[in-house]
Amino acid sequence: MKLCGHTMGMPGKDIFESISFCAELGLDGIEVRCAENGQMHLEALSADDVARIRDHASEEGVEFACLTPYYRDFMSDEAAAATLDGYRLACGIARELSCPTVRAISGAWPLEGYERREVFARTVAGMKQAAPIAADNGVTLAVETHGGHLAFSAAETVEFVEAIDHPAVRVLWDHYWVHVRGEEDVEEALRLLAPWIWHVHAKNVRFDEQGDRHTVLVDEGELDWCEIVAGLAAIGYEGYISDEYEKFWHPEELPEPEVGMKRNADSLRECIARTGA
Repeated sequence: MKLCGHTMGMPGKDIFESISFCAELGLDGIEVRCAENGQMHLEALSADDVARIRDHASEEGVEFACLTPYYRDFMSDEAAAATLDGYRLACGIARELSCPTVRAISGAWPLEGYERREVFARTVAGMKQAAPIAADNGVTLAVETHGGHLAFSAAETVEFVEAIDHPAVRVLWDHYWVHVRGEEDVEEALRLLAPWIWHVHAKNVRFDEQGDRHTVLVDEGELDWCEIVAGLAAIGYEGYISDEYEKFWHPEELPEPEVGMKRNADSLRECIARTGA
């Protein structure tokens, strides 16, 4: 297994500083939040920009593990066309960066004015068109288990990717969200998702006495990350575990990345070492 750092954890750094920071932490790769307020705004990048980013990563010895855009809307013909254009752009840039993965979102759910079956059908139909785009670029679309999407629980995620039924569509397992959903423990989630897991997000959660959710360091919350890593090793997973350090979303709850991401990297390395993976 390999470790990468998610640029969500370093909102004060640009893409070049983020790459160098991952190198400083001894991480194998980087996952890049792709948005107007992220480290890479895909729609604003020139070919020269992409080349400079690629060359800097090569100089630092850091691989691109995943590009993480936010394309998701297939609910009208116009929206679907724009979403597919987004995937063309993201997959083309991923190809130029030798990045194997683009994060995919399973639509939005719940969605006012629609029944789930309609959102599911339209989103699956759109992803069936996105999948060949990824394949043509040598890229895999990894559907994230995530609240507010059709693929929240592990079972829902399997239902979604099986409906798409394309080898270029796999799963980004974020057990934080599966745990929040509360329907499957680690063992059950792995049993369901094992054939599909392509990329993994690592973070942890703690609920306070009022039931409010807090993102915490990997070794502090309700999830046993050594158990999760051992489970991944048992199914032969050899891909990335990405420290999705949510400093961007929770700046007051988490220490600076120089402290928090270093500790997370050390914790995950210890878990990996225990498995011998």
